[in-house]
Amino acid sequence: MDELRKKHIVQIIFKDKSINGFVVDYTADRVMVLVAKEFLTLASEIKELDEVEVLVYTHLGLKKMKSSVISEINNDNCIVIENTPSYPVEQKREFARVLSAIKFNVIKKDNVFNCNCVNISAGGVAFFCDEANFKIGETIKIKFFERDFGRDIICTADIVKSNGNNFAAKYQNLSGYDEDRIVKHVFKLMVKE
Repeated sequence: MDELRKKHIVQIIFKDKSINGFVVDYTADRVMVLVAKEFLTLASEIKELDEVEVLVYTHLGLKKMKSSVISEINNDNCIVIENTPSYPVEQKREFARVLSAIKFNVIKKDNVFNCNCVNISAGGVAFFCDEANFKIGETIKIKFFERDFGRDIICTADIVKSNGNNFAAKYQNLSGYDEDRIVKHVFKLMVKE
């Protein structure tokens, strides 16, 4: 995949399962992927020579390649896969979504909850919050911090997914100015080396 760069977000799909990680190194014929902590157990199911599909969130958009596993997960939590030519993927989403580890607040009825981002786009955010239980359809207020976006971003959002302590919310009143700040953050994560 010619579009590949270090720190690009990678999703490896195998046997109707998927794991996420980041490109830590690559050559013309192989890619080393650091598996995200929450996928380590699942990643141990991937074996040498397994055929996998790979989605990569590149600076040129979402790309896909068919690959095979060269080396299964090692003690550094890395998997090595074959680097093959990419082909474009038709995206169903309006906005690119990337993995992010920022922390932010959710405000609900004057209660403030500390949350950890899982992934983010200019359309919404997926997050983990062990302090609260939000329900699908519920409206919340989100506060992103200046340290991540250059200024505080506050907007309302509707919960669109809920699974245990994992949630996804779609922004409702995000200004164009704040949307641009989030797009810049997403792009920075996609191309950061």
